[in-house]
Amino acid sequence: MAKVNKSFDLITVKAKNFELPDGKITLEVSGKEIDTSLLARIMEPVYAYLNDYRKVAIGPAIQKYDKQIEGMSDKAEVDKLIKLVNDELKKLVKNLEKEAQNRIAASWKKIQKENKEYTKWKLKIGAKITWGVIKIGKSIAALVASAGAKVDEYYKIAKSVYGIAKEVKKAVAKEAKLREDVMKAVEKMAKATKDGKVGKSHITKVEDTVKEYKVKLTAARQKASSMAKPLEQLLQLQDDGVALTKKQEKQINDMIVQIIEFNTTEKNGRAFADFALKKTKEAKGQLDLKTIKSHAEKVKKAIDFALRVFEEASDIL
Repeated sequence: MAKVNKSFDLITVKAKNFELPDGKITLEVSGKEIDTSLLARIMEPVYAYLNDYRKVAIGPAIQKYDKQIEGMSDKAEVDKLIKLVNDELKKLVKNLEKEAQNRIAASWKKIQKENKEYTKWKLKIGAKITWGVIKIGKSIAALVASAGAKVDEYYKIAKSVYGIAKEVKKAVAKEAKLREDVMKAVEKMAKATKDGKVGKSHITKVEDTVKEYKVKLTAARQKASSMAKPLEQLLQLQDDGVALTKKQEKQINDMIVQIIEFNTTEKNGRAFADFALKKTKEAKGQLDLKTIKSHAEKVKKAIDFALRVFEEASDIL
């Protein structure tokens, strides 16, 4: 009685980015009257088929996905691809047991035609697949872990930026109030000038208000400028592989633009304050309120626009 009990490796390729399972098919074939040489002839076609199958189907599938996953760091994308490769390989080996048995049976049937005596002999055929799950290799796991750390770093920095943005809003609100105070002091000075009742206290009030306004305006600009470095860090993290939504990327860029623009806004605000003080001191009988108000309105438009941008800072989260 001849008997075959052979485990045939189904995975012979190497993978750089996967941990490959121990995939095998075990063939158990025996016949009471069949000798070893005859059994070897029966098994020859199935061995050839399995060898070809792992070369043209299983191996290429593994290598295809191994190439695709190269350098991936996003956990969701890696998990998706791991599922794809495992699903595809399961399909490839799903019917392999039955196919191997059928091919052994077909080989035996072909050989039986050579000798009528063979038709009286029984052949017992069995096949069993041993298959595991493909997992990500250490290199990809390290990239995923690193990417996760970078995502955590992004949100940590983004939260700090959001906190600064709220402080910028408060600073800008103080600028707006003091800008109004400057105009009130100037308007009061204008009325006193027109009525011929202007006194030193009127000029002192404008001077003091202008001085405080400049301090608050610079404080607002400095607070906005403090966001520049962390915003650049967020863009660097994007370059390092952290996936940002279009909304997040737009808001980061919008705030960077506004930080740059704030330098011009501060310059215009100081020009408004200096002009208001100059005209106040030069006033004789009538104060040019229209021109002063036009300077104030120019600053107001820039500040209002900046405020809208910083109010949307939560979009980076």
